[in-house]
Amino acid sequence: MGKIGVGTVSVGPEAKRLINEALDKNRISQGRLVRRFERLFAAYHGPTTHAVAVGTGTAADTLALAALYDRGAQRGDEVVVPALTFIATVNAVVHAGFVPRFVDADPLTWQIDPAQVAAVITGRTRAILPVHLFGKPAPMDELVALAAQHDLAVVEDAAEAHGARYRGRIVGTLGLMGAFSFYSAHIITTGEGGAVITTDEDLAGILRSLRAHGRACKCEVCRLNVSSAYCPLRFQYGDDVDTRFFFERLGYSEKMNELEAALGIEQMARLDDIVEARRANLFYLNEQLAEWAEFFQFLTEAPHERLSPLVYPLVIRPDAPFTKRQITQYLEHHDIDTRPMFGSIPTQQPAYAFMGHRLGDFPHAEAVGDRGFYVGVHQDLTRADLDTIVERISEFIRQSLR
Repeated sequence: MGKIGVGTVSVGPEAKRLINEALDKNRISQGRLVRRFERLFAAYHGPTTHAVAVGTGTAADTLALAALYDRGAQRGDEVVVPALTFIATVNAVVHAGFVPRFVDADPLTWQIDPAQVAAVITGRTRAILPVHLFGKPAPMDELVALAAQHDLAVVEDAAEAHGARYRGRIVGTLGLMGAFSFYSAHIITTGEGGAVITTDEDLAGILRSLRAHGRACKCEVCRLNVSSAYCPLRFQYGDDVDTRFFFERLGYSEKMNELEAALGIEQMARLDDIVEARRANLFYLNEQLAEWAEFFQFLTEAPHERLSPLVYPLVIRPDAPFTKRQITQYLEHHDIDTRPMFGSIPTQQPAYAFMGHRLGDFPHAEAVGDRGFYVGVHQDLTRADLDTIVERISEFIRQSLR
């Protein structure tokens, strides 16, 4: 048996066929396969949804926030973010020109604590950026209500939560925009890549502009690129001004390519099956490890939500007779891949020391950083793999109790 990995990538025959077709046609930059993937992803999230594919999940967050400048936001305005998240979420806030305002985690769910959000909202706040961490939905009812009260946008970071549901609604559709990642270790993958979804057609056009340097040409399908046909918008800004080289806003270079889209097209056909397999694996591990509940906090599902688990996270309880380093080293030594849970970005990551926060400012996020780790829960794990994870964790604990 090989190493039991945290993530998985499987490329099927349809993806290979589409990739070879793109190579044969010498068209590998953004084109018809990207548009096909966008339409599949949009349709999955609702009939009125638009999807705009971009280069990474970080870019999805960044461009979604940058689109708010067209709605009146100013550089230096603030965005409320969870302290407990992957650093990409916060990097996106900064890259988009905003200032992050951090909120601690709820110790029971690990999601942003809505009870603390109101305290960080100021006259400069423009958005709340909740993260559906590890595939568990954030408390959207409370966050959407707070946003409405203060006239803020809600941009959902659903990078790790494809297919998760909150009160029957799929995550990413509960706010103004939803941002997703298709990184290789995520629930579905295009290798790299990301997407932003929205029901707002105007915002979709702005996002297309932002991913292409901010250019004024932002139709879903460019007639000039597809067939060199007549485009009535080509000279809308003047006879000597080509829309394709006229830039309305500060933008980015963040397009998805055809080879990535080919992977995504195939994976969209399997998304629901992938989510179901991951759910089954998580619930099986929870059941088999229940005897050790005195030592671990598990990822669990509330009645109002449907998890789409990215990984299998465990937070070691404070009075456990072992440390995170001890158990993860043991698992790694026995060919079970582990990763640390993210912890508090403003107080446990040197990159954000400039914000001036101190250890103790976000105690619940910091506790997860100190005592949290995860192993795999992906769809390519076998029952034997899962049983090995259970056996090794149980074996380690029994040795620790001697």
